[in-house]
Amino acid sequence: MKECLICSTSLKLIKFKCADGHVCKKCYEKVSSNFTQTIKTKTKEELMTILESSQEESVDSSFELSRKINQLIFFDDKNQQICLPNHRKYTKENLKPEIYPFAAILNCQVVEDQIERLVKKKKQQLGCIKVVLTFENDTREIWLIPNFINRDSMAYKTMCSLAANIVTEVKQSKELAVC
Repeated sequence: MKECLICSTSLKLIKFKCADGHVCKKCYEKVSSNFTQTIKTKTKEELMTILESSQEESVDSSFELSRKINQLIFFDDKNQQICLPNHRKYTKENLKPEIYPFAAILNCQVVEDQIERLVKKKKQQLGCIKVVLTFENDTREIWLIPNFINRDSMAYKTMCSLAANIVTEVKQSKELAVC
């Protein structure tokens, strides 16, 4: 029977592959930043380094997840904080998660860019969507649709709805900080 590379528990049906073997679900959660990154190409040494640094960060930070919107934004209502996990899929680069207090939020809005193009000899309305968060000292963008797609598509409509949901949740959090 296979064992987890990190904690040495026996692996049953649910296991996650890495370069040197397999890890259990609990360890995978820790080394993948709450299931937001893959570990397929990482060695045991790299996973141990990630595990150690995540344990140090968890001691330093007092972020308690109370709600989230996909893997895009996390909320800590108890400590009144917001976390942008900066998943590589959405930021296009490796960034550490950023935590801001609710009180630091100045504005949150959906920004849609729209163009009209000929696609297969038909004029189509194309668009891309991002949510812009403005903090006291910073501005962050969460790209939902970074490349232009058809505005009539289901994917575009779904992301519009998701963007509106993010703005609503952030504004509610901001109002919590005022109270």
